[in-house]
Amino acid sequence: MGKTRDDLVALNASLLADHQTQRLTEATQRVFGDAARLRQLAIDKQNVLADKAQGWMFEQLEVIKFNLDAVRKGSRLYAATTDSLGQTNHQTTDVLISNGKAFQFKSGNKASTSAFMLADKKYADVNLVAPSDQTEKVQELYAKRIESGALKSTDYQNASEKLHKGVEADGISSGGTTYDEALKATDIEQANRIASSFEVKAALSDMHQSGMNAGKIGAAIGAATSGVVGIYQLSQGKTTYEVVAAQVIIDTSKSFATSYLTTACSKGVIHGLTGAGVSQTTIGALTKSNAHVAIAAGIVKTGQSVVRYLQGEIDGDQLAGEISETAITSVSAFYYGAFGQAIIPIPILGAMIGSTVGYFIGSMLHQSGLIGLGEVAVVKVARERRERIEAMCLESIPLLRQHRLELELLLKTHFSERSNLLTQAFDGMEKSLVSWDADGFTQHLESVNQAFGKSLPFKSFDEFDAFMKKEDTVFVL
Repeated sequence: MGKTRDDLVALNASLLADHQTQRLTEATQRVFGDAARLRQLAIDKQNVLADKAQGWMFEQLEVIKFNLDAVRKGSRLYAATTDSLGQTNHQTTDVLISNGKAFQFKSGNKASTSAFMLADKKYADVNLVAPSDQTEKVQELYAKRIESGALKSTDYQNASEKLHKGVEADGISSGGTTYDEALKATDIEQANRIASSFEVKAALSDMHQSGMNAGKIGAAIGAATSGVVGIYQLSQGKTTYEVVAAQVIIDTSKSFATSYLTTACSKGVIHGLTGAGVSQTTIGALTKSNAHVAIAAGIVKTGQSVVRYLQGEIDGDQLAGEISETAITSVSAFYYGAFGQAIIPIPILGAMIGSTVGYFIGSMLHQSGLIGLGEVAVVKVARERRERIEAMCLESIPLLRQHRLELELLLKTHFSERSNLLTQAFDGMEKSLVSWDADGFTQHLESVNQAFGKSLPFKSFDEFDAFMKKEDTVFVL
C-alpha cells in the first residue's frame, strides 16, 4: 500500500474513532475533575483532624474509582458526591449515581463504630458503604446483634441488606476503599500522588480503548483498499492470488497499528493538555476542530521517520524532507478539515472530506517546493542542476569574451587586407581597360578570384585564344 494511502487511512480512521469515542473521553475528563477535587479537599481539610477529614476523602476516592471503572468498561454511568453537586446539607446521601442510585458513607476507625453509624434509621432507604477492610467485620457484628434480638435488630437487618463493599451499579464498581487509604489521602502530598495515579490510569484506558476502536476501523479500510488494488492487478495479470492475499494481510496489520497509534496519541494530547492546566474551553475548541488528531498524526509519522533513520533505511536529508512533508500535510489537513466540517455540517463527514483534500494540497505544496521546512528531493536535484549549469556558465563567460575579441580582431585584420587587395585589383583592371592591356586585365582579375579562394582557367590572352581554337571546346551556358 502506498504511503499516501497509509496516511489517509490512519487519518480518517482516527477521525471516525475520535467521534465514536467522544463519550469515553468526556468520562475520562470527568475522572480528571474528580482527581482535582481530591487534591482540593486535602487542601481545604488540612486543618481538620485526620480521622475526621478522612470521611470526605473516603467519599471522593470511591467516586474516582467508580468513574474509572466506568471508563474501563465503556459505561455511561458516573458517580458524584452530593457536595460536588452543591447539595452540601443532604442528610441521607453522600454519593449519587447517574442512574439515580444513592449511597451513604460512614467511616470509623473501628468496624463497630462504622456499623453503629450506618444502622441509623434515617439511612433505611439508601445503600450503605463502609471501609472495605471493615465490611466483613461489620456484617459479622450485624449478624450477631440480629441473632441476639437486640433492640435495634430491625435496623441492623436493614443495614446488613443495604451494605456494600463499595459503590456499585450495573456491573460498575469502585472495588472499595480501606480506612487507611482514606486517612492517607488527607495528606496533601499523598493526595496529589493518588490523584495523579488515577489520572494516568484513566488516560491510558481511554487511549487504549479509543486506539482499539480506531485500529479496527483502520484495519477494515486498509483491507478493503488493498483488496481493490489487488483485484485490479489480478485483472491486469500483474500478480497472483497468493501475493494479493499476503499484501492484504500486511496492509491490514499496518493500518491497524498506525490507526491505533494515531488515535491513542490524539487522546494523549487532550489529556496531556488537561493535566497541564489548559482550560476546558480551549480543549473543547481544539477537539471540535480535530486539531488533536492532526497533531497526533504528525507525531506518529515523524516517529516512523525517525525510526527508519535510526535503522539506516534513510539518510539525514531524507529524514528532514519527510519531517517537513509531515508538518505541512498535517497543518493543511487540520485547516481544511476544520473548514470542511464548517461547510458540511454532517458530523465527521465534513472533517474527513476536508482533511483528505487538505492532505493532498499540503503534499502538492511541499513537493512543488512552494512551502516547506527544508528541500524536497525533486527541488534539491533541480537546485543542484541549476548550480552546476550556473558554474559552467560563469566559467565560460570570460572565455567567450576573450574568443570574441580575438575573432573580431582577426575579422578586422582579414577584411582590411582583403579590402586593400580588391581596391588595387579593380584599379589595375580599370587601367588595363583604358590601355587595352588584355594580359594586365587578366592578371588583375586573377587577383580578385584569388581573394575569394578561386582561380581563372586562363592566365593570359594567348591561353584563352588557344582554348577557343580547339575543335573539341564546348560551352555550357
